[in-house]
Formats: sequence, C-alpha cells, structure tokens
Amino acid sequence: MSEPSVLPAVGLRDAGAAEATPPLPAPLVTLRVALERLGVRYCHWKSNIRLSRALSGMEDIDLLVHREDACHFQAALAEAGFRRTTSRAGLGHPGVFHALALDEASGRLVHLHAYVQIVGGDSLVKSYRLPVEAILLSDHRLLHGWPVPSPEAELAVFVLRVALKHAGPVEAALANRDYGGTVEELAWLRAQADEARTARLFATLVPGVGPERFASLMAAIGQEQALGRRIMLGMRLAWSLRGLRRLGAVAALRSRLQRVASLAMRRVTGRRDTVLETGGAIVALVGPKATGKSTLGTGIARCLASQLDVVRIHAGKPPATILSAAPRILLPLARKLFPDERPSAYDSEERRRDRRFSMLYVLRMVLLAYDRSTLLRRSRRAAAAGAIVVSDRYPSETEGAIDASCFDHAALDACRSPLKRRLMQIERRLHASMPRPHLVLKLEAPMETAIRRDAERSKPEGPDAAAVVRRWRLETHAEFPGTPVVVLRTDAPLDETLRTALREVWCRL
Repeated sequence: MSEPSVLPAVGLRDAGAAEATPPLPAPLVTLRVALERLGVRYCHWKSNIRLSRALSGMEDIDLLVHREDACHFQAALAEAGFRRTTSRAGLGHPGVFHALALDEASGRLVHLHAYVQIVGGDSLVKSYRLPVEAILLSDHRLLHGWPVPSPEAELAVFVLRVALKHAGPVEAALANRDYGGTVEELAWLRAQADEARTARLFATLVPGVGPERFASLMAAIGQEQALGRRIMLGMRLAWSLRGLRRLGAVAALRSRLQRVASLAMRRVTGRRDTVLETGGAIVALVGPKATGKSTLGTGIARCLASQLDVVRIHAGKPPATILSAAPRILLPLARKLFPDERPSAYDSEERRRDRRFSMLYVLRMVLLAYDRSTLLRRSRRAAAAGAIVVSDRYPSETEGAIDASCFDHAALDACRSPLKRRLMQIERRLHASMPRPHLVLKLEAPMETAIRRDAERSKPEGPDAAAVVRRWRLETHAEFPGTPVVVLRTDAPLDETLRTALREVWCRL
C-alpha cells in the first residue's frame, strides 16, 4: 500500500458549508492553526456525522495523524495547551493516545483521541491492527473546516469496524446497546458515497470480498433486527482477517476480563481510570468562612472529573477513624454538658492568648489531628497514583491558624500537666507529618460579602455573623511555605471566578 499524499486544504470544498459551523473551543482553534503551520497530515477519521458536536466539545475528537508527522503533532498539542493522559490500569492501545485541554470560556475539558495507527475489533479489546491509514489520509475533503476522509473511504472502514464488532456474541451484545446510531450513520455515509468505489476500496482491505458480500454486509448493518446475520457475517470476516490479529485468543480474553473488571470498579467507586501523564496533585482551597471554598471546589472537581480521576475531600472535617468513631458519638452530649468547651469557644483571641486548654479540648484536637492525618495520607497515595485531590480547607504550617496545630511552644511551656503536654506533642507531630498540598487557592472576599453569604446559607444552626468575624484573622494568616499559592478574589460573579480558578489549576497540573 503506497504512502498517502494528503491534499492541501486550500481550494477544497467544505462539505459542511451549508450547515452552521459550531464555534470552536479556543484550544481547537490554536491546535488547527498549529497543525496547518507545521504541515501535519491528519484527518478526523470517524463518526463525522457528529463532527459538529465533537468540535463544540460535546464529544471526543478522533484525529488520525500520519506517522511521520507524529512529533510535529505532539508539538502542536503542547502549543494548544493539551495534556496527554494515560490509563492507570494500563488499558490503552498501541499507537493510540488521549489528550485534554481546558476551554476556559465554557469551563469544560476538550477530549482529543489521537491515532497514529488504527486498531479495531470489539468495543473493549480492539484485537485487530487495521492497515487503513493510507486510505483514510490519501483523499480528503473539508467538513466544518476540518479534513475528513472521502465518503467512500470512511464508509469502507465503517463497515469493516462494525462487522468486526459482531465477531462473537459478547462483542455483538456490546455493539448493540444503542444500535440506532449505527444505522443512522450508515445511511448518512451511503447518501454521500459512490458504493461501487466503496466496494472496490473494501476489497483492497479484505482480499476476496466481492461486491455481493460487501452488499450483504451493508444490508445486515443497516437493519437493526438482523443481529444474527451480522454475527454470522462478522465471524466470517474475522476469519478472513485473522492474519491482522494483534492479540491471540488467550491474550484477548485476559484483556477483556481486565477491562470489564476496571469498568465494574469504576461503577462501584465512581472514579475514573484516566489520569494525566504528569501525575496527580492535591489542590487545596483555603480562606475565611463564606468565601466560596465548597462552591469553587465542587465546580473544579466537576469539570476535571468529567474526564479524569478526581477525589473530593474536606480536610477541615475529616471522616471518623476507628480511633475517633466512638468519641464522636458522644459529641452532642459533650456540647450540652460543656458548652464552654466547644471549638468555637477557643476561636477568641483572648482565650488563645491565655493558652487555657482543657483536657477535653486537647483530647478532641488530638483525635481530629489523627483523623485529618489519616485522610491526607490516603489523599497523598491517591495523588501519587495519578488522582487529582480537591480539598475544602487544608492544614497550614502556621500554628494557631484554622485546621493547623493548636499548640505552639508557648502552650507546651505553660502546660503543667505531663499527660496534657504529652497529648499536645502528639498533636503537633501529627500535623508536622501531614503531606503538603501541590497547589493552594487562597480565597479572599470583603468581610461584608462573607457575612452576606453566610446569612444566605441554609444551615441548621442558622447564620452566624459573629463567627465569621471571629474566625477571620485565624483563617487569613495561614501560610504554606514551599507550596505555590494563588490568591483569588471571590467577590466577582461565580462563573468568572470559577473560570479563573480552573485556569490556575489546569496550568499547574
């Protein structure tokens, strides 16, 4: 098969000119310009019936790239702000990779699926290496301003792909979960393609398959009820192409079981297998009460979790551990019996300055430090495995600040109880051993804005303006030496603030 000679885009008629071309996300605009400047040979090779949705960022973008231009393609991706991803469980396919970029205007991730070689087969394993790149790249047209294969080439490869997805009952069951879209795409391609030329192209892909057999394949694919015939024809085609298998039967079965197990685990845990190649990170949102930590954290996590493995935690209120579970049950009773020992009672500057800490308060702070340390150690492991951990609040290295160690050296010196002093030292060690975040978003808003937001919250205890004022100093002077800190004003409209936060996070991942 000869190497493709890709036609220049200049002078080609745009087959989508009669339709409204969707506004491109900024990363795609930059990418297309870079690809043209670098002379990269590529096309959007499949599912072009939905190309407008892909270009608007609603679906994956599937680009086939000439192998000789792969390095230039990588440079164009970097220029457009795309980050390559990988499968944590090693479930990728050779010659195929994924990349993501943030579209700041919409606050969504743009998902690009790049192919240097085409693999196909069932929906999970892709057992066949299909040498169709030359056919797809050698003759193209423009659709919505992007190069796509000729209708005949796309139709021939489409029939081949769909038929191989019916090479067995399990594969067919996966391919027929939503088969109406397949029938629709076939009709869309047939309306544009010359079927005689398509049959000739198909014969070059599968030697020995004449026009009659190709027509039978298209007829079976085009009838949703013809499942049995599709399976029979698919098995015959798979036998004809057995020399193109990249995985043997045993290896394919092992890969299928691994992928099914990964899908099942995702359903149980709600977490994705996809992570950035640059690794994971812990992103902490800190700042005074009612400055929008939870709201922004939820928005950041929702955007990133659309494509990546994301873990959401609240370091200010860590879940109970075995050590603290029983004492927590007694907390409501303790609040009633000892109202002056609530943590909020120690927020006052006078009480902290006097360093008057009861044994009950010291015990509670030790248990809280233990719970927090356990949560953050788990978070560090998740980040090391590639997850992006988004934390509401985070302990700083400033003693006395909210969520930090409560007991400084002066408190230890002032303590007369050996047991209490020992517990204070344990609390300090626990905080000293906690992992530091990779990025801190320090949120700021005027005091009056925070008080107004607190009054608008729906909380069981109701608004507490005094608490906002009381905790303001404790929550604003936290320091995170050695960690990148980005200060964000949150008194702007939420959408604008969220876009800014996403940009700051994405550029540092």
